[in-house]
Amino acid sequence: MLERSVARKVAVASVTRGTWEKQEGMTASYVITPGGEQVARARILATVVGKFVAEDQLFASITLDDGTDTIRAKVFKTTKPIGDLPLGAIVDLIGKVKEYNGELYLIPEVVQVVENPNLELLRELELLAKGRAAGAAPAAPKNDLRPKLLQLIEQAKDGLTYDALIQQSGSPEQEVEQVVNDLLGEGICYEPTPGKIRKI
Repeated sequence: MLERSVARKVAVASVTRGTWEKQEGMTASYVITPGGEQVARARILATVVGKFVAEDQLFASITLDDGTDTIRAKVFKTTKPIGDLPLGAIVDLIGKVKEYNGELYLIPEVVQVVENPNLELLRELELLAKGRAAGAAPAAPKNDLRPKLLQLIEQAKDGLTYDALIQQSGSPEQEVEQVVNDLLGEGICYEPTPGKIRKI
């Protein structure tokens, strides 16, 4: 009988910044977090910031944000248990970690709406304590990178290329790209030429 993996309480960034380990046969694949933890099933407390439900009701996804990063939870051939969740809802979600085309996402098994916002702080403290016990640095909030990139872009009158932003910020390409896409989408920055970013 296949043993079910324990659902581990983790920050979103611990999953998205981890290393995917594909396993063969009946062994569950898993992600190795930056702290060295193997996670096949994750328990995440986060806010629903995005949602999509297919017209035929055979697919649905939500985007979860816990302040460290975002991750999608997806269901196939149904919309349960996420199809009825409203934007802004705080949820405690248990799901299997999966990977497809370079994207790490979750297949939700249990989703509970959290009414008490103090539970977010409690979970944050739990994860911080766990990280300290393991000797790992806590996941840095993604928003820490935003002001840094904005400052770099502002200092360059003619704008900066993606490569220059990655090099000067010292941050991973995936994180830089995510923040830049947010800045472009919000109309704070624009691309005067392809691949170069400039503040409006």
